[in-house]
Amino acid sequence: MPSHQVLGLFLHLSRSLRFARTAEECHISPAALSRAIQRLEKEIGAALFVRDKRNVELTDAGRRLQTYAGDVLSGWDRLERQLHADELEGELKVFCTVTAAQSFLPEILGRFREANPVVHIRLDTGYMADALSTLQAGMDMAVTGIPDRVPTSIAAQTLFVTPLVFVAPTAPGEISRMVEQRTVSWADVPLVVPPFGVIRDTVDKWFRESGEHPVIYSEVPSHEAILSLVAMGCGVGVVPRVVLEGSPLRDQLREMRSRRPMGDLRAAACVLKRRLREPLIAALWDALRSPA
Repeated sequence: MPSHQVLGLFLHLSRSLRFARTAEECHISPAALSRAIQRLEKEIGAALFVRDKRNVELTDAGRRLQTYAGDVLSGWDRLERQLHADELEGELKVFCTVTAAQSFLPEILGRFREANPVVHIRLDTGYMADALSTLQAGMDMAVTGIPDRVPTSIAAQTLFVTPLVFVAPTAPGEISRMVEQRTVSWADVPLVVPPFGVIRDTVDKWFRESGEHPVIYSEVPSHEAILSLVAMGCGVGVVPRVVLEGSPLRDQLREMRSRRPMGDLRAAACVLKRRLREPLIAALWDALRSPA
């Protein structure tokens, strides 16, 4: 037990003069308290308490140590405050997708937490399309796919870039037959895509520029739900490659080759620019920019 903790126990006991009370309020067993006091008396070379079956009283040495212990512990508290005066504390609220939470984000936030152990991190997961709106609702940072032009009120720091890919089921069936043709007839292939957001905008642009008019089987905001529907043979989906590679359904899915790339998804950490002056946000931003 550190010496300042032993002095703390002694100081409490010197005021309560009740071993049972000090043990209870200091969350220590009576036996451990007695041993700590005995070690302290041995180090000092003098008895600190006079004890009998009913009473506990301070000796002269105990009264002298009482004053000394109070000064030492006050100095210890001042030292701790000075040493940790610049230590960040508070809560950091982060919004991300399930994929981000299970793949690259633990390493990034882990580095920040290691440097700022007192900061409490709250992680909320949800749909990518909702991410930027959570910043206005009180989130400190949102990790999401972003468009080429980010709103002027938002600062974005790219974390990685991953291709968007067409995904088809591996099992034989109607969908597999359609996509194995030399030329895929998108007017016949059911498509599973997000209802809105960066990925949906990219999908619509790809088909518009291709002169194709796909059939939308389902619009779902969750990457995981898209892959589930594809694995069931409901259609062809579009997801970031990193989502496909990390999916538990990976063995039931395959990446389709298309005559031209769909495009890339840029995943970034986003914060409101006006909050970059806040110490907690600024420290997080610096940590994101620092190499691993």
